[in-house]
Amino acid sequence: MQIRITARHFDLDPGLRDHVESKVEHLAHYFDRVDEANVVFEQEGHRKIADLTVHASRVVVSSEQEADDFRSAFDRAVEKVERQIRRHKERVRNRKGRNAAAEFAEAAGGIAPEEVGILPEELAASRMSAEEAYQQLAELGARFLVFWNTETEKVNVVYRRDDGDYGLVAPRE
Repeated sequence: MQIRITARHFDLDPGLRDHVESKVEHLAHYFDRVDEANVVFEQEGHRKIADLTVHASRVVVSSEQEADDFRSAFDRAVEKVERQIRRHKERVRNRKGRNAAAEFAEAAGGIAPEEVGILPEELAASRMSAEEAYQQLAELGARFLVFWNTETEKVNVVYRRDDGDYGLVAPRE
């Protein structure tokens, strides 16, 4: 891991340099591969700012903190970066552990696709026109109606949409 420490508008204390290196090397415990870390200390008048940027296995995490002294500003920045790395690692772990079937099951109300049974049901498709199918659907109060369209000589489905209108499903010619 490459660690770059920059001090702007002041001279860097060797004790602070050792503290920074030990804390940044500890970040490798959270990720398999921390490629580089850039630490910039900046003094603007009475403000003391620590900016930490970590490049780790396809992720760039950074934090800029201000405090009364450089050591506490850097410690705050490291804590924030650690939280971000842990959160990212948890997201990656959750994404790898889940499959599309589990996401489907969650969206379907918690039922796994293996447990969702498809029960075949035979429908006697009555012969009628599309207009007659709309009228019968309105009379029945059902969500859909399967019928044999006399105009096209094909099976069609008329259904009630969520906005209150009706839709027609017809096979392509």
